[in-house]
Amino acid sequence: MNTAEEIIAKFGTQQKFAEAVGTRQSNVSYWAKTGNIPTRWHGKIIEAAGKLGIPISASDFIITPEVQPSSEIKLPTPRHSQNLTVVKSGELDIAGIKVPCAVLSNGKRVFFQREIVGLLTGNKKGGFSRYLQPSNLQPFLPEKFKYRAIEDAVFVFPYRGKIAQGFEGTDLIEICEMYLRAREAKTLDGKSVLLGSQKDLAIQAEIITRAFAKVGVVAAIDEATGYQKEKDEYQKLLAQYIAEELQPWIKIFGENYYQQIYRLKNWDWGRVVIDKKNHPWEVAKITNRIVYEKLPPGVIDKLQELNPRTEKGYRKHKNFQFLTPNAGYVHLVKHLGHIEAIMERHKDGHWFDALGEIDARFPSVRDPYGQRFLPL
Repeated sequence: MNTAEEIIAKFGTQQKFAEAVGTRQSNVSYWAKTGNIPTRWHGKIIEAAGKLGIPISASDFIITPEVQPSSEIKLPTPRHSQNLTVVKSGELDIAGIKVPCAVLSNGKRVFFQREIVGLLTGNKKGGFSRYLQPSNLQPFLPEKFKYRAIEDAVFVFPYRGKIAQGFEGTDLIEICEMYLRAREAKTLDGKSVLLGSQKDLAIQAEIITRAFAKVGVVAAIDEATGYQKEKDEYQKLLAQYIAEELQPWIKIFGENYYQQIYRLKNWDWGRVVIDKKNHPWEVAKITNRIVYEKLPPGVIDKLQELNPRTEKGYRKHKNFQFLTPNAGYVHLVKHLGHIEAIMERHKDGHWFDALGEIDARFPSVRDPYGQRFLPL
């Protein structure tokens, strides 16, 4: 049973769940099939569950990778290591997440284990050992973590009245490289070694690795030249590089957006999720019509100028990758939330009813035939 099915089951049936949160059963059925409930529904579900006395919290929506315990890794009781103490501590801003770090009395720079779990997976629950145990990752495991309990591979020390575990700073990079090497490797039948549930971890690993590599080059030049950096300058650079690396990976148009279009147009959604076929050309036209043409005047024309079609008629990039990371992305994400909410309100096959409501809520600078209403 996947994460979505577990949450739905707490309400009894898919129909009861749909009625409780105010959506159609077809949406619920799709969520159960894919195992993922769109983020915008999490608050409504938690609220509905509270009214019915059903115990559901934000942590119930977190999807963690499936793991297969390795018989070669044993987990002994945590122990102190070399009577270590924290000399200095602070926080590093990585991808918008404050990650506590410290310098130990043995000179080692460390990240706290639970914070590394949160940084890579988005979930601080549990230790990191379960992410090192899947059998498919064993050939790529960093040497220091092979055939030993994680408590014997990390630093254990007292911190603020509790016992903490710390990864050496370079361990984070080696763990990231583990996912990247596994992503490049292929099985005998030509498939990726990575499990589907581990692909997002590999993306996060690539973002982190590239950003730290860039900061490392800057730091090395500063040390060689004796340049005196300003306070928090490396922190700012890291945040900047993380943003640059993250931008190509941001998934703006989720499956729910496309599934709603297919449902309203009475198209076969199975051709995408089962047959793995590309969306028809009309989907791109619809996206321009209900998304990009609803952005401030001139935006779509500038995006098409920056991202022209190739000789074969394709665009090399996604239009949203040319939006500014702050204002542009924020505006687009909010707009998509409104568009999806409108589409979800309409019955199967009622595309023009949904389109009419979208146009009424968000007037376009063009009419349905592509002609401008007003000069830009």
